[in-house]
Amino acid sequence: MINALTITQLVENTAAGPGLLGEHGNAFFIEADDYCLLFDTGQGLSLKHNVSQLNLPFDRLESIVISHGHYDHMGGLLPALEITGPVDVFLHPDALKPKYNQTGRDIGISEINTEQLESFTRNIIETNEPTEISSGIYVTGEIPRVHSVENTGGTFYNNPEMTHTDLLLDDQALYIETPQGIVVLLGCGHSGVINTLDYIKKISGKPIQAVIGGMHLLNATDERLKFTAEALQKYQIPYLAPNHCTGINAICYFKQQMDKNIFASSTGTRHRF
Repeated sequence: MINALTITQLVENTAAGPGLLGEHGNAFFIEADDYCLLFDTGQGLSLKHNVSQLNLPFDRLESIVISHGHYDHMGGLLPALEITGPVDVFLHPDALKPKYNQTGRDIGISEINTEQLESFTRNIIETNEPTEISSGIYVTGEIPRVHSVENTGGTFYNNPEMTHTDLLLDDQALYIETPQGIVVLLGCGHSGVINTLDYIKKISGKPIQAVIGGMHLLNATDERLKFTAEALQKYQIPYLAPNHCTGINAICYFKQQMDKNIFASSTGTRHRF
């Protein structure tokens, strides 16, 4: 269990202070007692700059966890490793597969392959299933898709011809045990935020204290927004910080329903538990 937890938003679409850079992406620098890790890396355009501006202790970083293999979450992996030197990297094996969007545009990390990654890392740990990063810190691995209303947020493919659908099985969340409950970090939440929380609750058996990150509700239907808000309210989560691909409409909807529980998380924001 982690007693002192600080989560710094290192990369996000918007910046919360002077001298910081925003970019379409997500990355969190996590200080959990004496253990430091990075969850996602953004595109890599602003990571080094923001690390310097925020005076983050990257020399203490021991591992990097990747939520899924899209460019705006994994693109900064090599730039991050250039700062840290070899550390452990946790990812689902599908994160390194080719990835394309609905127009056939490459949205993966085609320039990174396993052999190249091995030369920069200490260990590559594949996370098909729940995996312990360090004491009290876990990654979910593949998340069961139980609620049909929660789709991946669009149609994605493994080839530019758009004939092989990518189910984004590599989508995973990070969760941290604290005395108050579980703190959940989402990259994009392609598996669905409620599917994710249900799974974490099942495998941890503990209440959810906070959820921070992308929920991929940018183009969500009214039905899905209503379902998500009602399910979050049933969880009675005190601290919700949706950002990145959640979308302004969804964030405003959540504010209307759960105003006192909604917090911002732009680049430079620090969440302390």
